Amino acid sequence: MSRHDDLLARLRQTLDEQGIDSFHILEDLVPIEEQMEYFRYFDKLRRENNTFNRDEEVSILFSPDESLERKKKSLTLLASIPDVGAYRSIETYHSSPLDPDLSHWSSMALVSSRIILSSDLSGQQQVYISSGLGGQDKRLRFFSLFTTHNRENLTDLQKEIVEREFTFQLKKAEVEIEKLEIKENYFTILILFPFDKDVKSILNSAVEECNQYGDFLDTKFLFTNVKILSETEIDGLLKKK
Repeated sequence: MSRHDDLLARLRQTLDEQGIDSFHILEDLVPIEEQMEYFRYFDKLRRENNTFNRDEEVSILFSPDESLERKKKSLTLLASIPDVGAYRSIETYHSSPLDPDLSHWSSMALVSSRIILSSDLSGQQQVYISSGLGGQDKRLRFFSLFTTHNRENLTDLQKEIVEREFTFQLKKAEVEIEKLEIKENYFTILILFPFDKDVKSILNSAVEECNQYGDFLDTKFLFTNVKILSETEIDGLLKKK
């Protein structure tokens, strides 16, 4: 069992044991480092416990004259209160941010505000699941890299087999393929899958089905929710093998 398999299994078990059926997944792709920076700043402001005026912070957020740092503070403050008006203001800002450099920060503020508002309205504990690749609704996003044996180039027929078998196996399991890219001697898949699915076993099955036609795929593959690897990063990994 890989590290990600183990983490997912333990997370499912924890949620089941505690009877938690409401959790939130960040939909946008925000690097883990920036997510942690946001939460550290959020905790810092909460410890300071300074009073503020919601409408003033909204005005600051949408002002073209305020600095990015001050707007960061406004987003975080607005996200810290169970207030529908504050949530809608963050949502409006995030939909078309005046400051593109704050798109990740406003994304974090939006999910943070949603959690606090949901908790206040429902009276139930809310859980945030952190991932560098985010997700959608109750689905997680993962990136996978598959290679051929001995890094030999895929034939046209093998490329057709890969596309057919992976599409069939994943669709059957209600896993959405957001992007499938087939290169000369490897291919990558960006997928969204329901939280209760053992997607690693599904991918293993797809590899096994492909290998019925000539045993051309390496059974070891990369499976991560941290980041999408660039071609340069992938080339570097393949050279090490």
